[in-house]
Amino acid sequence: MKPRKSSSDGFIYCYGNLYSLLFYWGLVTFRVRTQSDGGAASSPVSVLYAVCVRCFAVCGYLGSVLIKLEDERMAAAMIGHLTPVVKVIIMWECLSSSITYVENFLTLDVQRRRHVKLLANMQGFDLDISEEFPSVRWNYQRTRSKYWYGTVIVTICFFSFSLSLILNMARCTCGLSSTLLMAGTYTLLTSSLGLVGFVHIAIMDFVRLRLRLIQKLLHQEYEGSTGRDRPQTTVHRRIAKLFQFTKRCSHLLAELNAVFGFAAAAGFFYEFSLMTCFVYVICQKVLGSEAWDLEYTFMLLHVTLHSYKLIITSTYGYLLKREKRNCLRLLGLYSQHFPQQPLARSQVEDFQHWRMHNRQAALIGSSIQLSVSTIFLVYNGMANYVIILVQLLFQQQQIKERQRELGRDVDIVGPMGPRTHLD
Repeated sequence: MKPRKSSSDGFIYCYGNLYSLLFYWGLVTFRVRTQSDGGAASSPVSVLYAVCVRCFAVCGYLGSVLIKLEDERMAAAMIGHLTPVVKVIIMWECLSSSITYVENFLTLDVQRRRHVKLLANMQGFDLDISEEFPSVRWNYQRTRSKYWYGTVIVTICFFSFSLSLILNMARCTCGLSSTLLMAGTYTLLTSSLGLVGFVHIAIMDFVRLRLRLIQKLLHQEYEGSTGRDRPQTTVHRRIAKLFQFTKRCSHLLAELNAVFGFAAAAGFFYEFSLMTCFVYVICQKVLGSEAWDLEYTFMLLHVTLHSYKLIITSTYGYLLKREKRNCLRLLGLYSQHFPQQPLARSQVEDFQHWRMHNRQAALIGSSIQLSVSTIFLVYNGMANYVIILVQLLFQQQQIKERQRELGRDVDIVGPMGPRTHLD
């Protein structure tokens, strides 16, 4: 039987592999280590590696696309059969995936110090809880299995769907090297965008589980307050510590928003634009009564994966908000369980004053709260744009049908000669 991981290396055990993927994908320039090994830190080698991966991903992808477009044979095979609107959509996907990848790693680089500080605070949080409440037993194995294996499965899906989409879209055996380069770099770009989102989800869940733990500990202290096995001073001291831990969770949430807020916003915009474009292309295929192609199947699978990420991120944001609300409400009942203690009433009043000025919630960007309503916000905008594009498609089809009818009703014989009424 494997030994249980202690709280000193529990964070590394749970999230170390995710941050290793972030490093190997070139999104961060530091490696995550335990506090005894110096914590998360960058080195000249790690920075050089990250820069090389970023240059390879962006330059390789855009360069392979340009090679395809400059060669007449490869360009005709890949996009020659597409309508002008679909060509614009494909080009927009090329630019948006590259721009979002650049925006993600630039955002994480700008917030690197706060990111490292956030990781150190998360590692120290579990240590402090274990010191104050020795009865807490951390189930790190379950947390690691949930995030690591889930991320591996989704990453494999991203890889397979992205590779299949590009290889099928090339439609040509010529230029095999450029096709493989484009498929590999596009897969790297899209999977890295999803990876940032899943790390964001993992840290949100970290804060959510700690808030739930604080609630359980509060219930124990409230229920044991009437017993005589512990002195009242110990109970009040532990509850005061739980007040501090709640404030620390709120601080972790604020730091999480500062580090991942704009990266999450960039990811949401990319998913919104990708789903809008791909859904329109699929609608065009269906409305045109054309034969179904594997290319559209891979597009549909891409939309499904990005929809899954959007729903999961919004759901965890809602769950975190709910757990924080329940925790704050339970802390507000402290004075009711100890009505004869002026210290309890004073501490609750101070806490309510702090709560008025600290209303942190999981955010994307700087102001949009992550909740179930975020799903409606994205899908409502996507549906509006798709409806507009489909209406334009119907108008285009009607114009083509009128031109065909005009061609059938009018016979153009040829140019008229120089005749007058005398003839």
